[in-house]
Amino acid sequence: MREKSEETIVVRPNEIRLVRRPDSDRWQAHYKVEAIGRWLRKATGTADEGKARSIAEEQWMEARILARSGHPVISKKFKAVAEIVQRDLEIKVAADKTKRGSNNDYLATIKGYLIPFFGNYNVDRITTEVFNDFCEWRRQKVGKELSQSAQSNHNAALNLVFDHAVEKGFMTSLQRPVLKNTGEAGGRRPDFSVKEIEAICAHLPGWVNDARLERSRMIRELLAVYIPFVAATGMRPGTEIEFLEWRHLEIHKMGDEPVLYAHIQRGKTVKKNKPMGAVLHRSCWLLLEKIRQYTPEFADKTLNQVLEEKHAVKIFSMRDGTQPNQLSKQFKQLLVELKMLDCPITSEERTLYSLRHYAITQLVAKGLTAEQMQSQVRTSAVMIAKYYNHMQPLMNAAQFAGQGTGQTGDEISQIINNTPNDNMLHFAELSTGLSLSLVLQNKPAVDELREALNQASAGAAPN
Repeated sequence: MREKSEETIVVRPNEIRLVRRPDSDRWQAHYKVEAIGRWLRKATGTADEGKARSIAEEQWMEARILARSGHPVISKKFKAVAEIVQRDLEIKVAADKTKRGSNNDYLATIKGYLIPFFGNYNVDRITTEVFNDFCEWRRQKVGKELSQSAQSNHNAALNLVFDHAVEKGFMTSLQRPVLKNTGEAGGRRPDFSVKEIEAICAHLPGWVNDARLERSRMIRELLAVYIPFVAATGMRPGTEIEFLEWRHLEIHKMGDEPVLYAHIQRGKTVKKNKPMGAVLHRSCWLLLEKIRQYTPEFADKTLNQVLEEKHAVKIFSMRDGTQPNQLSKQFKQLLVELKMLDCPITSEERTLYSLRHYAITQLVAKGLTAEQMQSQVRTSAVMIAKYYNHMQPLMNAAQFAGQGTGQTGDEISQIINNTPNDNMLHFAELSTGLSLSLVLQNKPAVDELREALNQASAGAAPN
């Protein structure tokens, strides 16, 4: 039997038409409203052509009046609009291929908070009072007031939905509610002390060997490099390190010592196709050498050869070439084993991210200013000053303790940063079992020693 074709009746040229689909006897009104510049569709609910014409005329007229008065022409449920935004975010996340970042946070917020609460509201009926009810519902759901940062993420995700609703004519900009933020500003982040990092690095070799399963051993082997690397460089665990490849490292000649420089491709503050850079601590030579040693394809190469050949291979992979998704879980088990999970200062659980906070804390303690640090750690000077101001008294500890006049921040920075034999090199040696040559640790001292030996040798020579 031949299927019925779609029927169309023009009621007003270029303004109103009736359409009846092959699978229905009822007419659908299609009408155009110049104020929003697009065709709209709405059911008439009748198969009678005369009634359908009349209903279509009424719908068209009502839409024109609403549009002229600045009201939305079509009312949409929040859930329907949010799901469109959700799909767009999922496409962006899939293209970016990262498990971290704002888009992932917005997705989690839309699924876990916004749709469950606002889903059945018409998007143009969400008032400031309704938003206040949402804040109370959220507080009860979580059991506490979310932090200022978390609430900012929720508000940003909600604004994405409102942006789409305004763009499609489902609400007007004047109907957007005022979104408040009642969370407390974040304070000091959980980090580690120097002694704790030393204890962790000293424990790592035995911990790796104690793994019962081969995969667990490979994950721990990677962590034994990953942990001191983050603590030394302050790179963000996750995206910044996950996408770092051997070809992204360069060797620069700075004075008497070669310096490693990394081009960071992805991360919280790294824009696509605009990588940011960071100087790597000298201890990273040992950590990278450890990875080279257990990577089968680099077994017959030196570290310099690997760096010069610019391999498009991710650095922080296990010996089988894969990147695990259980680093955080294994790190937590390590901290539990060492009784270091909870930060004694903040009482919060420590994570891999706490290693980054340790690194930044050490830079602040050395006397570097927030302005000097911001490019290196990819965090604004304002945020550094906000979250690491607890270190400021230590920068003038001698003066506060009455031990002397002290030194300026710049002088302290210069003295400490010109002292090559620092803690991180020791930690890298503990975790890897490797040692950096003395000439790389302190070339001026080596030169001075050679000069002294030459002079002693000359003095001892027979006449």
